[in-house]
Amino acid sequence: MSDALPPDAGRVSRRGLFAGFGAAGVMGLGAVALAQASRSYKESNPLSHISPFGLHQAGVSRPNIPQQHCLICVVDIQSGDPTAWLGSLSQEIASLTAAPSGNSLVTPDGVGDLTITVGLGARPLSHSRHPEFANQLRLPLFKGDSDLDPGFIGGDVFISVNASDPIVLAPTLARVIGHLPSPTVRWQEFGFRGQPVRGVVRNSLGYFDGIIEPRTETELDDNVWIGSGPLKGGTICVIRKFALDAVSFRKLDQAQRDKVFGRRQLTGAPLSGGNRDDEINLDAKEPDGTLKVPEHSHARAAHPSFTGSGVMLRRGYSFRSEPAETGHLFVSFQNDVSTFVKTQLRLDEGDSLSEFATPLATAAFVVLPGFNEGRPLGSTLF
Repeated sequence: MSDALPPDAGRVSRRGLFAGFGAAGVMGLGAVALAQASRSYKESNPLSHISPFGLHQAGVSRPNIPQQHCLICVVDIQSGDPTAWLGSLSQEIASLTAAPSGNSLVTPDGVGDLTITVGLGARPLSHSRHPEFANQLRLPLFKGDSDLDPGFIGGDVFISVNASDPIVLAPTLARVIGHLPSPTVRWQEFGFRGQPVRGVVRNSLGYFDGIIEPRTETELDDNVWIGSGPLKGGTICVIRKFALDAVSFRKLDQAQRDKVFGRRQLTGAPLSGGNRDDEINLDAKEPDGTLKVPEHSHARAAHPSFTGSGVMLRRGYSFRSEPAETGHLFVSFQNDVSTFVKTQLRLDEGDSLSEFATPLATAAFVVLPGFNEGRPLGSTLF
């Protein structure tokens, strides 16, 4: 499948407590450490440029392996016709990510693998030519969500800025937000990922995350991309932020920890046997008749065979807002929000991992179809 679009396609408080690393928070990690990380990436890993143009926005399946750092932001905006600001925002994204140097004030050493991904929430979608799309983003309150401050549920605009170079994230986000009408930041978080091992990274608890997910073009078409209508080429993003009780989890012995996940930490292999990327055998039993993959293990609870749903593309990140707060930014992309909803409801019924995870924020957004120089973001909706 080509990313190119045909030239005639379409028309042209408590909040502060959990805000995490924003423009100032990124630097709070330590300017020297981040600068050293930036130099290290540039010197040892020449970064491939990722075009912002195409049928799909960059930052979902491009690059194939997510960049090592992200800055995610959820914003409320002034209601009304977004045509003007989506047009100027499209121009800004194209400028910021243009090869080879982007905007010299933001990426003075080159644009690298910087991507910017934008999604709209239910409220702005309700003002589009297709207000029915707002209903596609409805999420129930899952286990633990009833305790959330309303400011951490939903939002108007989702922005994800991703790059191997962490230094460019905050200034890039600031320029993007500058195009939004009367923006109010609900929350934002700086995320990081470990080094990939055969395409998969470990989460903050030390286990591989996102082993089974769509990877081929056919799998992405079937599970991730919206295939027709005004949202063709777009997708639905679910973002949930969790605090992880890593201290309590690490007090478990190795066998107990593996049973929580249903996989071996060292190799990622399912407890049913085989290698990391092999399908789990949910029927496998020990000689005494007990299930090899425990009944409430995460691998069993999240398995799509129990929900009859599709497979999510997960591009999650770890975060650490305070010395005592380790967390996970769950980010999934799917062409039907029910894929996520069915999975999460199943997890709520019995997932050992949930005992160590507390939700801090939840939202769903339509990631708009891709754009090009003659067709800005949102041109099929507004």
